Amino acid sequence: MLGFDGIVENSIDATSTRDFVAEYVSMLAILMTNLSRISEDFIIWSTSEFSFIELADEFTSPSSVMPQKKNPDILELTRGKTAEVIGNLTAILTTIKGLASGYGRDLQQIKSSIWSTSKISISALVILKSILLTLRVNEKNMKKAAESSYLIALDIAEKLVQNGIPFRTTHKIAGNLVQIAHQYDKSLNKLSVKEISKIALETKVDPNLIMKIIQSTTIISSLKERKSFGSSGYDEQKRMIEDRMNKINSYRINVTQRDNNISKALSNLSSKIAELIK
Repeated sequence: MLGFDGIVENSIDATSTRDFVAEYVSMLAILMTNLSRISEDFIIWSTSEFSFIELADEFTSPSSVMPQKKNPDILELTRGKTAEVIGNLTAILTTIKGLASGYGRDLQQIKSSIWSTSKISISALVILKSILLTLRVNEKNMKKAAESSYLIALDIAEKLVQNGIPFRTTHKIAGNLVQIAHQYDKSLNKLSVKEISKIALETKVDPNLIMKIIQSTTIISSLKERKSFGSSGYDEQKRMIEDRMNKINSYRINVTQRDNNISKALSNLSSKIAELIK
């Protein structure tokens, strides 16, 4: 009649256990910790030094003295609120750990931690969703950073392996290519034949093969060619996003069904009470 799935057989367990509370708040603490890490990423990426993203005005504020600043206040508050949620979890576990079997009035003190944690977590999710929907991604700067950091060095090493060269050797070749490129402040595909030939001579690998691979390898080609499960490749990223969306939709269906069952149970309970009153 109350909408529960069943009963807890042990009366002491039914009245005094708060494992479900600890588990619930623990999961939210983990959730908030992940949101805090995302917030930290966004804070760094929104700085002028990185300029990977730009936050919408409604989620930022100017400095109290410097009007040109665009402070990521909401993201900073998310990090701060995470500490509060972790504190709530600590308070709950500390309360529970000192109790004997059976009910103690101490347990009523953990209720405020539950409500506080729920409110903070729900608000953080709603706000972060709004931030994601309104932020602007600076693809040009992100691509520039990716290309300037020699990320394709691994792709070059792997392509050399595909041509029958041991990875130990290709690893050394790619490392030396990066070292020279960094020394002369240039990208890998700007290396000269002379610079590549010196490395090829040391490793006894055809310099023309190395040059051909370097010229045909880019950040875009890397993302297109990566196919392994869970990799950064375009196809795998699309698959993982679709998989997560399916899980979210499944969770939504289950929550809706549970909500409907509870509403139905409460309606039936009200009807039975009405009959008894008559």
